[in-house]
Amino acid sequence: MKEDDIPLFPVAQVSIGPVPRMGIVVMRLDFLSTVMDTPENAQTGRTYAMTPVQVHYVIEQLQRSLVSLDTSAPPDGGGPTH
Repeated sequence: MKEDDIPLFPVAQVSIGPVPRMGIVVMRLDFLSTVMDTPENAQTGRTYAMTPVQVHYVIEQLQRSLVSLDTSAPPDGGGPTH
């Protein structure tokens, strides 16, 4: 899949927290579904449950992505404005 073909839904709010009695972390990403949306009117995302192993993997992948962004050329200005 080419980058231009990926539908994007900018994240407006991130809610994350542990559920110790279940041994999981839950995460919900509220998002903007149109360019006219405001963060106050964000769509409520699904609540995902992750094991500690999955959380460590997500953290690792996010860190790798940040390193890649930090070391790449500046964006061309064609991305989202939110």
